[in-house]
Amino acid sequence: MQTHRCDSIHPPEYIAITTAIVSGIFCLFTIPGNFLVCLAVFKDPFKDLRSPFTLFIAHLAFADLMVGLVTEPLSVYFHIKESLRLPIEHSWLTHMSYFMSCTASVLSIGALTIDRYIAITSPLTYRAKKGSKRTRIVSFVVLFVSLTIPFVYFKVGYIVYAFVFANTAIIFTFVTLLIVQVKIWQTSKSRITSVDHQGTSASHQKIVLREKRITKSLVFVLMAFAASYFPSCVIIYSMNFCTSCSCLVIHWLRDLQFLFVLLNSFVNPLIYAWRLPGFRRALVAIVKRR
Repeated sequence: MQTHRCDSIHPPEYIAITTAIVSGIFCLFTIPGNFLVCLAVFKDPFKDLRSPFTLFIAHLAFADLMVGLVTEPLSVYFHIKESLRLPIEHSWLTHMSYFMSCTASVLSIGALTIDRYIAITSPLTYRAKKGSKRTRIVSFVVLFVSLTIPFVYFKVGYIVYAFVFANTAIIFTFVTLLIVQVKIWQTSKSRITSVDHQGTSASHQKIVLREKRITKSLVFVLMAFAASYFPSCVIIYSMNFCTSCSCLVIHWLRDLQFLFVLLNSFVNPLIYAWRLPGFRRALVAIVKRR
């Protein structure tokens, strides 16, 4: 496994500058987008954003907001200094904020998927327990794990921990989400078919269709997750097992892996605004009041 082979070798100036510029562009969009999502849930002008699903969306948006406020500005600073061949101190701040926010994002997406699973497979239980302490417990677990597990980084270093993260967090979580999502679609399809054939009250049909729309929104979140994290995972494996790769290639891979994950924090709020009418209405109302 290739661990710290290229840590002491500076990358070419153009790699560091490119990464700094892309990180800065992401930062300009990640912060306002995720801030508005958090604000929409906090203000909730129409009082329809208090479900467990929207609260977990807020957790995910907050984790992505931390990426924009901490990780991306530090990335710009880190890579500018790297391009100038200046000594880089406290690079662990960038790495720790990166791993903490990534862990929180992955766990929040897991919580969203489980929430959808319960909402589709046990709708009566789900509606009866809205706002229950279960949501608060899950939130605490996500926060605790996100703040503690990344400290392993100090023992093993960036590349090795990124490899561990890829295996334990990305692959395991994504496979779990995929299995659960298939079950959600099977149950949702049978329920919609039952409604179509047997008929039911207009209010119940409205609830079922609303849950279906929210579940479709989760699919887009999962697609964005896969589109950014899967290439990142492949790159991490390449960095660790490519024995013939030069340090130039390793530095390119290191920065690409980093930027792919940052991309997810930039894209997520666009999905909420596009797919969830409740968020769109709340965001429009908040912006108009200002």
